Amino acid sequence: MKVRKSKDLKSVLEKKGFVLNPARQDHQMFILHINGQKQHIYTYLSHGIKEYGNTLMGKVRHQLKFTTVGEAEDFFDCPMSKDDYIKMLHKNGEL
Repeated sequence: MKVRKSKDLKSVLEKKGFVLNPARQDHQMFILHINGQKQHIYTYLSHGIKEYGNTLMGKVRHQLKFTTVGEAEDFFDCPMSKDDYIKMLHKNGEL
């Protein structure tokens, strides 16, 4: 996966239904909310890391339940909408 700035990751996550859990102090924890309800899909972003390279993006990809790198790239590059993401999660049996 390509290198991404952490502020860009945060922005995409918030646009696609993830909410920051303010109770976490060590990392920023983003939890997926659908129709106001918390789901079991979440990811962490570090306070101190400005860019996420291939290794960390791989971890984010797995936390967000993507089965392919292409799906994750589409999610972060925005061809995949929030609704498309939710459909993918249903299709893969995650929701």
